Amino acid sequence: MENQKIKHVRLYEKVITSIEKQFQEGKLNLGDKLAPERELAVLFGVSRGTLRDAFRVLESHGVIETKPGGGRYLRKNLKEEALKGESIIEDLKNVAILDLLEAREILEVGLMELVCKRVNEEDVNRIEKLINTSKRNELEEKDIDYYFHHALAEASKNIVVIKYINLNLELINQTRKKNFSNKSNFNEAQKEHIDILEAIKSRDSSLAKEKMRLHFSNIRKRLNIN
Repeated sequence: MENQKIKHVRLYEKVITSIEKQFQEGKLNLGDKLAPERELAVLFGVSRGTLRDAFRVLESHGVIETKPGGGRYLRKNLKEEALKGESIIEDLKNVAILDLLEAREILEVGLMELVCKRVNEEDVNRIEKLINTSKRNELEEKDIDYYFHHALAEASKNIVVIKYINLNLELINQTRKKNFSNKSNFNEAQKEHIDILEAIKSRDSSLAKEKMRLHFSNIRKRLNIN
């Protein structure tokens, strides 16, 4: 098969597009067994984790069938009217966002221990300035949330955590767009940010963890993708 490497963001969407292209070109027919994960990962230029996210949603829609020990088989055309390809893409976006939120919650709740130990006055002033900034528009509201969490990572003085936040910027951006779809969501998130910061200023790591867990719980509610 020709090389169809995926080079841009939104990899999960492009995996589906690539599989559909193979079907339309006659390279993949209903009932055919899909190539092994390792081969498809190289063909599409994505990680095996990305493939599994795509397969999980495609299987839920009946597009593919997984046989234990027997591989995956194409059962439906992605463009059948009943499937509505856009809903599949949306499901994949939600899977990716939820996976990111799970990883971030594990990391950022645990991070509160380090932040409470290592935060300094300069860190606190920077975070307070982000929360209290008066120049707000739609773009800036999203930016405030990103930079708040990034500032917490910087306050931990842990370079791996900072790099993690940077590497996941694209998915974080998608979360922010959904999370701040209206002004009320932004105001709620800002109050949660203030509560987290107050706990950090008191060097109360237990309370900071509790407030961070509540923050992520409320993010899921605002995204409506629990």
